[in-house]
Amino acid sequence: MTDDTSSTSPSTPAIPQRATIKTLAEEARKVGSLQLTDFLNATGREITDVYRGATTWTAILRRAELVPAPAAALPGEAALLKRMHSFLHVDDAERAAAYQRFTADDAPSYDSLDEWDQTLARMLFFNLWDKGGFTTYAAGLASLRAQHAVRSELSQILAHLLTSDRMHDGQPLGGAHVHIPLSIHHAYNRSEILAALGVARLGGQMPGYFAQGVLWDEANRTDALLITLNKSERDFSPTVRYKDYAISRTEFHWESQNATAPDSQTGQRYQKHTERRSHVLLFMRESKDTATGKAMPWVLLGPGTYKSHTGSKPMAITWQLHHPLPDRIWSQMPASQHAR
Repeated sequence: MTDDTSSTSPSTPAIPQRATIKTLAEEARKVGSLQLTDFLNATGREITDVYRGATTWTAILRRAELVPAPAAALPGEAALLKRMHSFLHVDDAERAAAYQRFTADDAPSYDSLDEWDQTLARMLFFNLWDKGGFTTYAAGLASLRAQHAVRSELSQILAHLLTSDRMHDGQPLGGAHVHIPLSIHHAYNRSEILAALGVARLGGQMPGYFAQGVLWDEANRTDALLITLNKSERDFSPTVRYKDYAISRTEFHWESQNATAPDSQTGQRYQKHTERRSHVLLFMRESKDTATGKAMPWVLLGPGTYKSHTGSKPMAITWQLHHPLPDRIWSQMPASQHAR
């Protein structure tokens, strides 16, 4: 969006009206392009305007009569289009390019991929079908070949993100996690995190039914902590409104679940993870939902090492972060924390 949105000169879009599908369709009709990026550039809209509520780019184009609506509903299309908003957080080029490749006309089969790409493909799979629905990953991804509108929309979202300032440099996980295609200080939603760790799997745990903020991943011997900083009364009961915050760029204060005592099995694992050769990965998000009402993704802060704790049920643990918080994350912390 341009810096001076109050200008109405020909080269600067006017202040956009409220993003109803009727308004967006009227604007799309005037722009006349089928390309999402052209529409955003011409109108000064943010991509989040397109994905408020249940609106999608395909729905806007059909409402504007720029593309014909199908004579009969294509099975599965509506549900897949509703999942398009769950890709707006993608902020690294490797993941965006992989998702584009796996949904292209000439997409490789799942079985032909190496282990790394199969994991990325499962991240895509569970982002589209977070409650399952197929007996194999290959069958699910192959079903996308008939979903032309879905693949076109997803490709346009990813192409737009790849040229936006959302893309950030990151650092791949190393050590015991070197095989996991997650990158430090990049954003992931629940489906991607569980798929990347191998916890989400067909016939087992489905991301759409997972609501916990902590996860013990036995295969990778890793505690994954999914931390929400601002816990509203509406979304979190008093018993789980833990006090979590960054103490500094390299230290993070985190409260365990209420049942965790220092001498419990979990409490001991947290304290002695280094000598027991287990690991801790911290994921952080500011709040449960974004301004558009969609679930906010988590940013991978990376590995942490136990430093100290106070209290019991919950334990208040200080984790030493292996990677300092960059300016773009640290600047979003409450100002009161910067003085710590």
